[in-house]
Amino acid sequence: MTERERMDKGLVYDCSSAEIMTEQTKHVGYMKEYNNLGLGDEKRMEELLHIMIAEVGENTYIQPPFYANWGGHHVHLGKWVYVNFNGTFVDDGNIYVGDYTMIGPNVTIATAGH
Repeated sequence: MTERERMDKGLVYDCSSAEIMTEQTKHVGYMKEYNNLGLGDEKRMEELLHIMIAEVGENTYIQPPFYANWGGHHVHLGKWVYVNFNGTFVDDGNIYVGDYTMIGPNVTIATAGH
């Protein structure tokens, strides 16, 4: 079983394995770009949101800065979701946020088992 398969099943896995690190680094790169964009670059922010987040419903917005172990790759957001600044998602496992949800500033949602 690969380290990624172990992670997906919620088993103990080696987070420093090359397999995990290569994929994670790619997704965190999108998050870093998103956080560095200015508020006047809404088009690119929207594009990146759909690249870095697993599922994004209509009229959903994340106020930068946004932090996630996997850059949001395991985050599923419904429609009309608003995540305020400094949202931190420990998305080693999947995180599901339903429709019409507002998340305040400095909120942490964690799925890791430690």
